[in-house]
Amino acid sequence: MSRVFLVTAFEPNFFGLIQTTTTFLPLLRKSSNAVILNVSTGMASNTEQARPDSIHHWVAYNTSKAAANSYTIALAHELKAENIKVNAVTPGYTSTKLNGFGEGGKSVEDGAKALLPWALLDKDSPTGLYIDEDGKERAW
Repeated sequence: MSRVFLVTAFEPNFFGLIQTTTTFLPLLRKSSNAVILNVSTGMASNTEQARPDSIHHWVAYNTSKAAANSYTIALAHELKAENIKVNAVTPGYTSTKLNGFGEGGKSVEDGAKALLPWALLDKDSPTGLYIDEDGKERAW
């Protein structure tokens, strides 16, 4: 696999995530109820990728999203004392441009609906979680 292919995946999925978070963090710190919600994928789960029956191995995409998950964990710990919630949620298989609007996926609107409750957490809600489309915690 070429370095260019890896950079193409890491640029938006990891470095772009860090740049966006860093840019908005000063504003989030002024909020009484700040939430950072990172959009993940089941393919970013190292636990799932390590299973012998795992079939979805796209190195550049999976590793860039797994790196984003790792960033989510670290950031949740770093910002916990400031009561800023940081979680990752996977909306499940959603038909988007990335997958050629593949058949069998949910609409973008339905994918967004899976994210919404986690974007609207209150100050007593959990942080540092990896959540699936049904609101259940996943293994990182």
